[in-house]
Amino acid sequence: MKKALEFFSPSHLKVETTVRTEVLAGITSFFASIFTILAVPGMISGGQANIFNAVFVAVVIASILGCLLMAFIAKMPLVVYPAMGTSSYFAFTALPMIVLLSGNEQLARVTQYQIGLFLILVSGIIFSFLSITGLTRKVLDGIPKNIKIATVPAIGLFITLLGVRLSGLVVNSPATFVAFVNLRNLNDPVAGTAVLGAIVSFVGLLLLAFLYYKKIKSAFVIAIVSTAILAYITGAAVLPADFSFHLGQQFSDWVQYGLFRFDAATIWTFGSFGAVLGVVLSIVLALLLTNALDAIATTFGIAKSANLVKGDDDVEGIKYVNKGVTADALSSIVAASLGGAPNTTVVSGSSGVSVGGRTGLTSLVVAILTALLLLAGPLVGLIPNIAIAPALIFVGCLMLQGLKDLDFSDMTEYFPAFSVLIFVVFTFNIGVGICLGLLAHIVLKLVSGRANEITVVSVIVTILFLLQFIF
Repeated sequence: MKKALEFFSPSHLKVETTVRTEVLAGITSFFASIFTILAVPGMISGGQANIFNAVFVAVVIASILGCLLMAFIAKMPLVVYPAMGTSSYFAFTALPMIVLLSGNEQLARVTQYQIGLFLILVSGIIFSFLSITGLTRKVLDGIPKNIKIATVPAIGLFITLLGVRLSGLVVNSPATFVAFVNLRNLNDPVAGTAVLGAIVSFVGLLLLAFLYYKKIKSAFVIAIVSTAILAYITGAAVLPADFSFHLGQQFSDWVQYGLFRFDAATIWTFGSFGAVLGVVLSIVLALLLTNALDAIATTFGIAKSANLVKGDDDVEGIKYVNKGVTADALSSIVAASLGGAPNTTVVSGSSGVSVGGRTGLTSLVVAILTALLLLAGPLVGLIPNIAIAPALIFVGCLMLQGLKDLDFSDMTEYFPAFSVLIFVVFTFNIGVGICLGLLAHIVLKLVSGRANEITVVSVIVTILFLLQFIF
């Protein structure tokens, strides 16, 4: 046991821990993080069971392999699971962009999904190259601080909007664009079920907030399961008539639709080369930047909180963190190859660190526990959207905390960040928000006589994003 602990321990410093502590940390991180695996398949599948099965098996296996990479390569106590922000963007922005580009509103969901896997693969390959060569941090250093600060809260608002929509609490309105659900329709034989679902979802949100306040590590899982049970008890959700505990079907669908099924050819038939290139660049850049920002911020932040790295001047510590970022990047290639959603180091993994996790053994325990989810696959499909929605809304809430670091006194800093926030939300497109935020940053710095604060990286990334509008 002692030799195993030494093997999974970081080489640049001595950590005080035990096998028992690492196992407890792994269990804690697992229960705090599995809500992402529960949520993502339903978002990407678009209601199609075959895609749901493929994505579920893929994200579970990709998460296992991602955690193993973190355990054996980086030797960090972190969790590599589906990224809620980029997965939401992938499902609700990237795939619709592919449909729009095709000019065919009836484009098969499986075609959208497999083209999307190709784009995840491309972003993963670029991210991995940048990480292995040590260029990731240099590229991100070239992105203005205000844009980096605003991106995470912007994604949080993006996820929140998705959550309130899935919950039914916010509905379309021809007069005001959006509106609160009409509670007067509760007794309506047609609309009443949706209203009841919205109420159940809000109860689940309050339950989640309370559990989180009480620092219960499995708050998300308890809230999701409790809300799902309440939904079935009240009639807000009904069990599917064709439900069966058929593990073989899930693996069959995974092999047929997800495993190495990325479609690299079809998208280029949808229009002119320029038009397709613009969309591809936009999606790939959005996936790349959000994943890279998320990975570096989360990996460094958790490592620093665990005293595994002392700061930006800790050379050995930074090398240690970079191994974690590389493991994160490689897991994105794995996820795309298997047919899953974009992977990243999830913030919820810090829960294991908070109870003493300090080595890769924590990640190994998470990987082992994650493997057990493959046996529960059919049951995950029983969780309705109104039970997933509270988790999305609350994740969005937590992601807003970074706004406190914005410089509100300097309009050349504040307005570009504000632009990222509003355009990510109101265009439902992370790429557009980052692009317009960067553009605002460049223009305001130029007209204010502070051109020396504009980086070459900012200009290049902005131009690449703008190509989607030009073409």
